[in-house]
Amino acid sequence: MSNEKQWYIFRHGLATHSKTGYGDRIYSAEVLPEGIPPIQRLGQYMTLLPYDYGARSEFLRCRQTAGIVTEATGRAFTPDARLNEHVSEPFEAVRDRVQRFVDEMNGSPYQHIWVCTHGMIIAAMKNLILHGSFTRRDELDYTQPGQLLILRDGAAEVVRFDEVL
Repeated sequence: MSNEKQWYIFRHGLATHSKTGYGDRIYSAEVLPEGIPPIQRLGQYMTLLPYDYGARSEFLRCRQTAGIVTEATGRAFTPDARLNEHVSEPFEAVRDRVQRFVDEMNGSPYQHIWVCTHGMIIAAMKNLILHGSFTRRDELDYTQPGQLLILRDGAAEVVRFDEVL
């Protein structure tokens, strides 16, 4: 087994059908009823995964999503403002706060880190962890609700729960 960190990162459950974002509901959007089953499947899968620490965005949709995973796994998620959605802040501020979170986790004894957050934050984490940098061209490099991004041994893997086969 590698001593390298293993990251299990997932986006909040589906919270809008809008193609233009959340608008004035960016802080208050809730997981939609149809967004719950994929997260339940993800949570069931995560019962099999190692866990040392869990963190989540403070936004309602992440609190709800992490709650569904906690219900399945018994594993807790600590709210962390550094994982919050990008709202009216410069790109560099987002990059820097996510970098601080990644640095803190890398300096911690935790080997298996679970994170529930938002699209751009997932993109930042993925690129900072795998490549050591995050640029504007990487902003859309994130998974969709109901998908688990696993980062380990310098590689990314996506496990999908958003479609029922």
